[in-house]
Amino acid sequence: MPEHSHQGHRGSAPSAQEMEERYRATAQVWSGSPNATLVDYVSDLPAGTALDIGCGEGADAQWLHERGWQVLGIDFAPTAVARTKARGVPAEVATFDEFSHAPFDLVTVHYGSVRATAGEVALLEKLVAPGGTLLYVHHDMESEEIARPEWLAENLTELTVQTLRRSPRHVTSGAGAHHTSDVVLVAKRR
Repeated sequence: MPEHSHQGHRGSAPSAQEMEERYRATAQVWSGSPNATLVDYVSDLPAGTALDIGCGEGADAQWLHERGWQVLGIDFAPTAVARTKARGVPAEVATFDEFSHAPFDLVTVHYGSVRATAGEVALLEKLVAPGGTLLYVHHDMESEEIARPEWLAENLTELTVQTLRRSPRHVTSGAGAHHTSDVVLVAKRR
């Protein structure tokens, strides 16, 4: 497969209907494996409560659950939520901007559609418990609509950035396999 990068790519958030149609069109959209950045950053954390925003088909949520985390997945596509539940993980159909819950020890967002607005940053920060961690990963791209990790790092007001770096991506199957670089943000509640 030829090298493919989204550096310079302008990303926009897909609608709930577009994603639901994508999930309904095939039995499996993504690789079925947990994201490598999740495994790398969370393996050494003590299990607690976790929220997987944009849980997709539930691979990340299942990996967390199998390691003792009390995890909840949210996604705006009902078919994605059904696939996450089929893995034995609690999940809800919800849009990020409408979701409200007690804070979590870990909030993870891989390729989600958190918008680049002060309001959505505030919502995201409220979901991270005292001493908790935000793991926010997106493809290396430009977007005025989606909160890229670099933009988010500059706009957090309640969390302290621990890590902000580009990371090579090695995925060989699933819809995201053509992406070769991600940007990783790890932030902690002050």
